Amino acid sequence: MKKTLLFAIIIAVSLSLFGCKKKPETMFIDTLPCDQASGYTWVARTSSGDTGKVFVDQIYRDDDTYALLGASGVMENDFAGVVPGVATVRLYYVHEVDWNGFNSSAEGTAYYEFIVYDDLTISLLYSEVELPDTF
Repeated sequence: MKKTLLFAIIIAVSLSLFGCKKKPETMFIDTLPCDQASGYTWVARTSSGDTGKVFVDQIYRDDDTYALLGASGVMENDFAGVVPGVATVRLYYVHEVDWNGFNSSAEGTAYYEFIVYDDLTISLLYSEVELPDTF
């Protein structure tokens, strides 16, 4: 009986820690041209020194809008608040397979700064995008 009870408690604790985590509600969306057909994509990085935190969900979709610029589609970046405070996100436009991980070797960059409120809603404080020369 004690073993069964202990096992049930372990299962309950495990499920509460790892199960049923709901994706945060998207509060801000930005799209950037992307040539994923040739291996390029936008890689998101957050800053470790921030007081807040945002969740970034990236969804690529084909779109002919930017075809004349050399992009095969767009990367939709969905941002949601996770921890209250100021949060920054940097996106780097890189050929993911060949990228050495250095920010300076990225073809393009995007910078977003958010304030995350106590109710986890967010407001954009500042953004800046530097597209690759090919666009």
